[in-house]
Amino acid sequence: TVSTLTLAPSSLTGGATSKLTIKLSGKAAVGGVVVALTSSNTVIAQLPTSVTIPAGSDTVDVTIQTGAVAVTTNVTITAKTGAVAKTAVLTVNK
Repeated sequence: TVSTLTLAPSSLTGGATSKLTIKLSGKAAVGGVVVALTSSNTVIAQLPTSVTIPAGSDTVDVTIQTGAVAVTTNVTITAKTGAVAKTAVLTVNK
């Protein structure tokens, strides 16, 4: 299951990219672990709909591309494995 989500940076100017690091509570088993990803605002923050953490690993990085905004906007990023979901908030500034 997903244990932590980390955004670097967690606050940025629209048009820039942020790195989302997803960490599992343990190493992925054979076949890997598929993590479903969602953005609360896909116009402002785009990311893949899922990512696979390979067997033997416990982390994966995903690039989030942001779009321009008229006002500072918070976007919730959710990573889910099975019934367990973790969230992180990305602040996109004008």
